[in-house]
Amino acid sequence: MSPIRKPKLYREFIDEMVRDSLQGQGQIGPDRVRSGVWNSNANPDFIPEQHEINLLLGRLSISDREIIARMLADEFVGGVFETLKALETFGIDPFNEGYEGSAYNDFIGRLDDWEWPEP
Repeated sequence: MSPIRKPKLYREFIDEMVRDSLQGQGQIGPDRVRSGVWNSNANPDFIPEQHEINLLLGRLSISDREIIARMLADEFVGGVFETLKALETFGIDPFNEGYEGSAYNDFIGRLDDWEWPEP
């Protein structure tokens, strides 16, 4: 059986999703929760639902905020995972298979510093 070959775009896309998860968009919500302020511009009259989140975060301990921050980060990763799963289910090339079985397996591996196979 010959080794799987994937286009450069495949690796770049997966790596970008890992970066977004660990350092980018996937950390915005967790960072806000850790700071204890969801939206510093929110008040009872302007985006009151986010003001309520600010109040809630202000009542939580640092350790409780950290639990919620990790939960939000995990949910972002879960969204990427499910997207890659859907791309495979619908046969969208090059995500219809991965080096480790499925593209979502490659994503999870890259989150844990798994090295790409030699091209």
